[in-house]
Order: sequence, then structure tokens, then C-alpha cells
Amino acid sequence: MTLVVVIAIATSLALTPLAKQLAWRFNAVSHPDGQRKTHARPTPVWGGGSVYMALLLAVTVAYLFTWGRGPGLRLPAALALSAGMLCVLGCYDDLFDMNARWKLFWQIVSTLPIVLAGGAVDRLILLGYPFELGFAGIAFTMAWLVLGINALNLLDGMDGLASVVGIGIAVAIAAIAANHGDSAVFLLAMILVGALAGFLVYNLPPARIYLGDCGSMIIGVTLALLVLRVSLVDETSTASFSTAVALLFIPILDTTLAITRRTLQGKSPMAADRGHVHHRLLDRGFSIWQVLGILGGLCLTTGAIAWMMYVAGLELLGWAALGTLIVLLVNRQLVGHVEWRLTKQFVQQTTVRLVRRLSRTETSIRLRTIAPPIPSSQTADRETADATPPVSGVDVRTEEPKVAA
Repeated sequence: MTLVVVIAIATSLALTPLAKQLAWRFNAVSHPDGQRKTHARPTPVWGGGSVYMALLLAVTVAYLFTWGRGPGLRLPAALALSAGMLCVLGCYDDLFDMNARWKLFWQIVSTLPIVLAGGAVDRLILLGYPFELGFAGIAFTMAWLVLGINALNLLDGMDGLASVVGIGIAVAIAAIAANHGDSAVFLLAMILVGALAGFLVYNLPPARIYLGDCGSMIIGVTLALLVLRVSLVDETSTASFSTAVALLFIPILDTTLAITRRTLQGKSPMAADRGHVHHRLLDRGFSIWQVLGILGGLCLTTGAIAWMMYVAGLELLGWAALGTLIVLLVNRQLVGHVEWRLTKQFVQQTTVRLVRRLSRTETSIRLRTIAPPIPSSQTADRETADATPPVSGVDVRTEEPKVAA
């Protein structure tokens, strides 16, 4: 195990300068804009390429010297293929800024190797209650992987952030895997930790190179798959939903808040903005290093909650802890307070509109009850009288008949 982790670290350290040179050569560079991109100078991306090569080489060595030949290789090989597809997709997107819908389409396509290799779950367990998925398990697995891909992609907006978050979650995964003896997941998680640790040398503030979309999406799909595998119950295709959510809680929270905020503001959920978790913390006056420490600590905290849910079986207590964490973050106006205000405004406006609509409907009903419609015979007589035109020059009034004297 130590050998493959060292190989991952060394490969990432050695190849990141090469990725930096390639990014400069092909103009894969992130330019500061004073809004979302607040770094001081143009910075190359494509650092994810070195992370991918480190993962690939370390997994290959693990296959040759640790796992050996067997069916257990299918899933790591599928992960390598999916991550490679995302690496190419991300490098292209970093250069040409793909349309969001096409990017989502190819992200979905990239999950197919994992599903075809048997990575789909058939059943979920939540608070002790099983939920059979059947064929819907394939759709759930693909949606979960795409969620992980985009959650890490959205969160990657600051020097070192995606790497630190990835390391924190991977360490939690490795701890749970070691507890129930899943050596394959443990080794993959530690390889990811090594690859990110080597890259982090160049990515800590002030960053000399960024992961780019290729790197953040590779981290996302790897973590999403490992989370599903480590949350399986007794080597079956049944996953603990609570454990999975707790492990990816911070990226999922950031994505949920982003979609909520943009939707309530009348924007597209795919529209970029400056309202992510790290932006909120920076706006509160925290330094970049402090934000890295806070979010890294939160990932370790939710990882400990996931361990409590899975290993100790305290699932309900774990959900209570996650809920308490959200309340504390919102109450301290660190995370989610803007979305909470927008949600309250939306509920209030919707309630007012609903009450007004009900009031108009009730008023209309009352008017119909107080003034019943005129009978049809009277209506016809009135219409006939109104329709008879007066004769010109003739007094149409009725006079009393005169009697002769």
C-alpha cells in the first residue's frame, strides 16, 4: 500500500510542471476578472492531467503487485476509463468553454463504463428501511456520479480548495473502508490522497497551476464511486444512503444552495455566480488559508458523522448532527443565509398571491349568491321592450278614453 501511495505522490509531483508548460503552450489559462476569479495573475489550468496520470500509474502498479488478476479489476479499470473521458472533456472545456447542455451530456456518457462494469446499486437503505431500485438503480447510479462530478466542479473556485476537500473526503472513505476490511476501496482512496497531495504542492495559495475542469471532474467521479462502494452493506449491491450523503455532504450542500439561489433569482441553474460556500466565507473576511482550513475541517467532520452512521449504526443521530451543522452555519451567516432569505421571500410572496387569488374567488362566489340570475321569461320580456323602437312624432303614452256629453 505504501508503495502505490508514494508512486502517486511522486508522479503527481513530477508531471505537474509538464502540465503547466502544456497549458501555457495551448493557452489553457485562467485570467482574473475581479468577480469570481480573484487570483492575482493569469494561472495555467490542466493540472488535472497530472493527477489523472498519477492515479493511472498507481492503480496499474497496485494491479500488478497487490490485487493480481481477477474480477476485482473490472471496476478500477472502468473508473480509469471514465476518468480518462472526463479528463479529455475537461481539457476541451478549459480551452473552448463548452455549452453546458453538451457538457452534461458527455458527463452522463462518461459514467457508462462504471455502470457496465457492475458499479450500479440495486437497493438503498435509509433509517433501516430498504428501498428496492431494480432497473432504476442504473439511473440512480449515473445520476449520483454526475452529481459528484458537478459538485466538485462547482466547488473548485479557489486556490487549493478542490484538492483539500478531495483529500478530506478520501481520508474519511479510507477510514470506513479499513474498518470493514474493504482493501480495494481503501487503496483507491489512499491513491487519490497521494495524487492530490503531490499536486497540492503547486496548488496551495498562491497557486501556480489549477486543476481545471479536467481535474475537478476526475476527483468528483472518483469520490462519488468510492462513496457508493464504501457505503455498500455486506458486499451486496445495497448502499447506505445516509453514509453516502454524509461523506459528500459539503459538495452536495454547496450544489444544492447554488441551484436554489439561482432558481429563486430567476437565473438558470447552470449560470455561474459568486455565491458559493468559499465566496461567502471570503466575503466574511476570512483569508484563503482560513477558508481552506474551515472547509477541510468540515469535510473531516462530516466524514466522522458518516463513520458514526455506518460503523456505529447511529444513523438517526447522524442526521441530527448534519441538521445541527446546517443550522449553525446559517445562524452564524457563514453558509446558506442568503438562500434562506430568498426562500422566505419566495414563500411569503407565494402565500400573498395565493391568498389574493382565494379572496377574489370567494368574492365572486358571494356576488353570485346575493344577486341570483333573472328568470328567463322576465329576461326575454325586458329584452323585447328594450328592442322596440319608439315611433317618430307619436305619443305612445296610453290615455283615458273620453266619454261624450
